Amino acid sequence: MEATGLITEYNPFHNGHLYHLKKAQELTKADVTIVLMSGNWVQRGLPAITDKWKRAQAAIDAGADLVFELPFYYAVQAGEIFAQGAVRLLSDLQVSSIICGSEHADIDFINLAAHEPDISGNSNFDKKNRTFASNYAAALEEKTGFYLENANDILAFSYAKAILNQNLTEKIKLRTISRVSADYHDQFLNDGEIASATAIRKALSEGQNVDSYTPMSDLQYTDYEARLFQLLKYRLSTDGLGQIRSIYQVNEGMEYLIKQAIEENPSDFGELLALIKSKRYTFARLHRVLVYILLNIKVDQMNLAMQNPYHRLLGFTEKGRQYLHEKKGRFNFPTISHVDQKTANKSLAIDYKAGLVYNQIMDYKSTQDIKRTPIQS
Repeated sequence: MEATGLITEYNPFHNGHLYHLKKAQELTKADVTIVLMSGNWVQRGLPAITDKWKRAQAAIDAGADLVFELPFYYAVQAGEIFAQGAVRLLSDLQVSSIICGSEHADIDFINLAAHEPDISGNSNFDKKNRTFASNYAAALEEKTGFYLENANDILAFSYAKAILNQNLTEKIKLRTISRVSADYHDQFLNDGEIASATAIRKALSEGQNVDSYTPMSDLQYTDYEARLFQLLKYRLSTDGLGQIRSIYQVNEGMEYLIKQAIEENPSDFGELLALIKSKRYTFARLHRVLVYILLNIKVDQMNLAMQNPYHRLLGFTEKGRQYLHEKKGRFNFPTISHVDQKTANKSLAIDYKAGLVYNQIMDYKSTQDIKRTPIQS
């Protein structure tokens, strides 16, 4: 059986994602569609609007055959690590293609990535009036003629780099699908049936009805920021500089900025971010770092987790079950379908902790991991 892979967040699953899934199946004619989906926390370091099980159910209902969780240690990362981890897992799951959205679907991203600029010694990267991303896009344009700036193009480029870096060009084909109707960063609902996840989340926060934009009928907005801020405020107030410095991705003296910010007694999460923000750090990076601090994830813990990947199965169809049976013994990484306390404390230690904190912030009562079994369809 042949499988195609989709790397997703589904925050929430909407009609654009449905189009992506169906188009991938149409283009590849693969026997099985594997969705690799971020869990309860998404790349920008924010809690998903609804938990991983509801989003996995939406994917299964839409036609996915297997849904696996992209673990926290890959999901809540900068784009390059996010892409490297996702491609690594899908490669081990034996996919022959990865299908992603793009603003420029006519671009050969593998070829583009093969000609990326050598940035070592490039004096432009010493300029502080522009971000690294802007400097990199300018260097890439100078070499290839293509200016990389759109969100999905950047992800496609990252997947292409991961495929090249892992020597997978003979094994995995990267194909892109044009985004339709809505841009990734669109803030408002449009008159069609496809809107961005950003617009849908914003509309939900304002009490608007989004039923025509998503197959998920039970979506509700939870104002998580107050709970997140209170937990963070306690952690940052009681941890010393040394403790904060030991957290993953806290470097370049960031601990001093963070400690100074909390000592200024910010009134909410937004004010805390504003006090830390500088040209050196994007809001997404700060969100991620603050979540690492909240979860007390040390450098060695994160590195160890990334060295011991696994496949966490969230849902499957009969075809998906057949695929797993056929490929049994061919995966290098273990497949986890049932979680007990021992597994939660060892293999799933970071994701288990992330699920517990997610429940507190989102006021969820149901368990995210222990005793949960994969969705079957």
